[in-house]
Amino acid sequence: MCSLVTEPKDMLPYISLMLPEVKKVLADPIPEVRAVAARALGSLIRGMGEENFPDLVPWLLETLKSDNSNVERSGAAQGLSEVLAALGREHFELVLPDILRNCSHQKASVRDGHLTLFKYFPRSLGPTFQNYLPRVLPAILDGLADENESVRDAALSAGHVLVEHYATTSLPLLLPAVEDGIFNDNWRIRQSSVELLGDLLFKVAGTSGKAILEGGSDDEGASTEAQGRAIIDVLGREKRNEVLAAVYMVRSDVSLTVRQAALHVWKTIVANTPKTLKEIMPVLMNTLISSLASASSERRQVAGRALGELVRKLGERVLPSIIPILAQGLQDSNGSRRQGVCIGLSEVMASAGKHQLVTFMGDLIPTIRTALCDSVSEVREAAGLAFSTLYKSAGMQAIDEIVPTLLHALEDEETSATALDGLKQILSVRTAAVLPHILPKLVHPPLSAFNAHALGALADVAGPGLDSHLGTVLPPLIEAMGNDDQEVATLAKKAAETVVMVIDEEGLYSLIAELLKSLGDTQASVRRGSAYLSGFFFKNSKLDLLDESPNLVTTLIVMLTDPDSATVQFQQQEIRNGEREKVGLY
Repeated sequence: MCSLVTEPKDMLPYISLMLPEVKKVLADPIPEVRAVAARALGSLIRGMGEENFPDLVPWLLETLKSDNSNVERSGAAQGLSEVLAALGREHFELVLPDILRNCSHQKASVRDGHLTLFKYFPRSLGPTFQNYLPRVLPAILDGLADENESVRDAALSAGHVLVEHYATTSLPLLLPAVEDGIFNDNWRIRQSSVELLGDLLFKVAGTSGKAILEGGSDDEGASTEAQGRAIIDVLGREKRNEVLAAVYMVRSDVSLTVRQAALHVWKTIVANTPKTLKEIMPVLMNTLISSLASASSERRQVAGRALGELVRKLGERVLPSIIPILAQGLQDSNGSRRQGVCIGLSEVMASAGKHQLVTFMGDLIPTIRTALCDSVSEVREAAGLAFSTLYKSAGMQAIDEIVPTLLHALEDEETSATALDGLKQILSVRTAAVLPHILPKLVHPPLSAFNAHALGALADVAGPGLDSHLGTVLPPLIEAMGNDDQEVATLAKKAAETVVMVIDEEGLYSLIAELLKSLGDTQASVRRGSAYLSGFFFKNSKLDLLDESPNLVTTLIVMLTDPDSATVQFQQQEIRNGEREKVGLY
């Protein structure tokens, strides 16, 4: 109407009649009607100047904050976007900080209204608005994780519009923000980020992304080779590989909605899954390894599921690529990534069939063997779990090719500590299978200080698993308790104390038998050690000793006449401190 009048001033008398009606139409339930009213406001400001509408911008801003319906806030947002476009860039830059601040307002309605503005700015401001994307994107991403559904919807709608308008011109700004959101701890952000990434890729590939993909083989998608080349031309092969690797991983997300969104994107832009996976395998494995070493438990779970699915579905086609990459990853200087490699190996071995793994034992066994001696304890712990999985497939081959190397490393001062922890890790998961191979090596005379320490450390891990090995472990330790070397004697004593305290009720009979046997030894130092150990056991054990103690007590009383005074002293102490509490001797 302004454009039809030669002098806009001629319209001034009618403003008071027109503006209230335009404001009413701005709250109309039909979006198209609201859009016309918003453009009308922009035309009035552009034709007649801001000074003739002093209360318009404040009214629009106030309506954005109101608790009224979404329709009213949406109309106000659309109207304000047109008015700010008419007022020019300087005025927009003055208002933008307040808009961004209100996107994190404590009231949900305020956040909703101001995030809705970003849905309309691209249409009203055009290419100019893309200069402000670095400031606007963080607010939109935060909105995607909002606790209020209306706010989340407003943020997602704004994201879709931004992608629609600036996918090609501002791709370097949009893509990193969306990629980061894919691995966010909040599942809502992951879901929205996958949807927005899909919009970006659909735009680049020249497809609508609206194809209905239900059932059918996972190998075939709805994309074409030409669309695939279009994505590579725009993103570059390296970035395309990174993006597809992220999408493939979140196909195994813990959230169903995220999985569905990722699967839709994958099948819409990937023409042939096996071929594409082969192309992106190094990047995909890098992404999975990094995620397996993540501090986020959900991300580790997602990466493990993705790797497992990859092996289960495409086992023989992908194993020749996956296992060498994992083995090479153990050379990484980052300890977290090496931990991720070990977790990945466990997932691969758990998902692959035994017959599939046979071919790769030459790579798997040395890799796990190296990881068990890693300098980082978390890596050794993950390697222990990988060993347990390997044992299920390789059986005794795993023990025969790994345990001897660890035992040999115990003899080297530089590697002894890590090798011992490696043994502890595999012992914690495969006690019964591994103990018979470790103990003979460690108790071989003469017992060194380190071996005595190792026996104590391993006993603490093996626990009741030692029940059937007491005859192998205890006699050398008791003998070493009387060693002239004070360090050996001290460590042997500590190890022996650990051994007797980890025994459970099933091993009690064997323990008492070993102690009685040592009490009758011809060497005074052995009798002395056994007497001390008996007292220590009866004093500290939480087991019910009533049935087993009479034989031991009788022997101790008889041996009060032992020619070795130190042995007699230990026996007296043992009777006083132990028997009074356990068997009611007095």
